Amino acid sequence: MNLIHIILSPTILLITLILIPNYKKKIIEKISILFTSTILIQNILLHSQCSEKVKQISILFTNNALIDNTKILINKLCIDKLSTILMLLTSLLIITSILISKKTIYHTHKSLHICLSIIIITLFLTFTTSSLIIFYIMFESSIIPLIIIIGLWGSRKEKIRATYYFLLYTIIGSLPLFITILIIHNKLGTYDTTILQNIPINPYLQLKLFTGFFLAFAIKTPLIPWHSWLPLAHVEAPAIGSVLLAGILLKLGTYGFIRFTIPILPHTAKYLSPIIISISIISIWSASINSLRQNDIKRIIAYSSIAHMGIITAACFSINPISKTGAILLMLSHGLTSSALFTLMSYIYERHKSRLIKNFQGLSYHTPLLSTFIIITSLAHMGTPGSTNFLGEYLCLLGLWETHPSITISSTIGMIIGSIYLLLLYIQITSSKTNLYIKYKTQDLTLNETQAIITLTIPFK
Repeated sequence: MNLIHIILSPTILLITLILIPNYKKKIIEKISILFTSTILIQNILLHSQCSEKVKQISILFTNNALIDNTKILINKLCIDKLSTILMLLTSLLIITSILISKKTIYHTHKSLHICLSIIIITLFLTFTTSSLIIFYIMFESSIIPLIIIIGLWGSRKEKIRATYYFLLYTIIGSLPLFITILIIHNKLGTYDTTILQNIPINPYLQLKLFTGFFLAFAIKTPLIPWHSWLPLAHVEAPAIGSVLLAGILLKLGTYGFIRFTIPILPHTAKYLSPIIISISIISIWSASINSLRQNDIKRIIAYSSIAHMGIITAACFSINPISKTGAILLMLSHGLTSSALFTLMSYIYERHKSRLIKNFQGLSYHTPLLSTFIIITSLAHMGTPGSTNFLGEYLCLLGLWETHPSITISSTIGMIIGSIYLLLLYIQITSSKTNLYIKYKTQDLTLNETQAIITLTIPFK
């Protein structure tokens, strides 16, 4: 499967959508589903080919890849297993977003589908380029459609404020990255990461470059204290906005750590790893405790996402192949489970116009299918044995244990605290007492809603 074909497919979709009249909603939906399904199949084939040729998940391609049969290189587009995993996740979440939009988006469908196609294009290029300047352009461009989605289709009155917050943090985060890339080109004469990995860089310059990379990616991840934009964005975003934000766009930060920061600046990354891991542990604890203080289920899931991203960041900077593999697996599984939870909460909000956890009491007696999916997804999200979250967290902690045993214990306790809110949700849903708020609004999942949630739940079990 040719990588160029996969990049061109969403571009053709974008052009096709632009040419279709606005009022042909059904045709727009069918064409979008057809193209995105094709893209998903192409990614599956590409991933299977890459799996055969790349033996380690952490391999990064170099310029001799045309000679080395274990690697694939097309001009400046480089792929490995990490790239194909995130491209697969992107394809799956876009299909889910299209299915969700049938129920939750009531106007300007064409604009929405154009935004989704732009997200595919920019993310695919983000995950496959070896040029820092192209990465920067695509990295920032992928945020623009999501800002539009929150601003146009946000669920409440504060959506404009959330959009401004999101935009402000995006600009703040982009400046250190842009300056760092300019310094790299000025001092080292190239944007190509495959070359930069083999260039010796003096310690002082490494420290400056590392600071720029870290600030940019920490804001996108986000780590505490650069996290305040995320809960607000999630609360005000429509269902598809939350799915894309939690599912894939948060992974851009940790992807930047794995793909650029650590390979280009390995000595500084290792030297500063105790500090970065400490910040990550603070994020885990702070986010977990904050999740217990929330009543709004979307805020709870948002804070749990911050905790999960803290685990992933700590695993990345343990500079251990086991924890790095766990970090990548947890990126994938968190993308699925958090997206599934946000989707299910959007279904509840559509029915009851409430996201307060106290109003879910006795839900299982009136909407058994919806409740079953909530329970399955919650158990997977908290990392119960048998789920991909469990395997990812286990590998992260196993790798951390080899280098930082005391920190591993602290992060484990923080993760357990962060799981309590999901247990409370489980207790509320299965309670024998029914909240009057639920009692007279008993519509269960429709066929279209079931299709959307199955798309997300099958892969993580």
